[in-house]
Amino acid sequence: MNFIINIYKKIPKKFLLVGLLNTIFSYFTGIINYFLFFNYIGIVGIGILNNIVNITFAFIMFKNYVFKTKNTNWFFEYLRSYVVYGVKAVVGIFVLWLSISIFNLNIYISQAIAMDVTIFLSYTGHKNFTFKVKKVD
Repeated sequence: MNFIINIYKKIPKKFLLVGLLNTIFSYFTGIINYFLFFNYIGIVGIGILNNIVNITFAFIMFKNYVFKTKNTNWFFEYLRSYVVYGVKAVVGIFVLWLSISIFNLNIYISQAIAMDVTIFLSYTGHKNFTFKVKKVD
């Protein structure tokens, strides 16, 4: 447990707060998009739409309120955020599979572990890749 607490101490509170806001936003946009568009684009279309909307929202929030990058190419930062979220998704799915199928943990514990891993991965990825500012000599 101390290991997890020490990891969270390294993550700025602003990142966790914006992440919580992103999670709430994503939950409600998922439900709204389901009721508005399911009959037109189906559940896969809803999934694609939700990912685009929610990654865009998270990108804007992290860029403006956490990492505050200025004078950067926002388009390339935006594309890099998709890479971070893609890696995060693969790792999260793997951790969930590993926890349930190999370690026989229940879904509640498995999901908590996967979330802890992906929160740390998301912060590290955004800090060192998406919003990394190159120092000019």
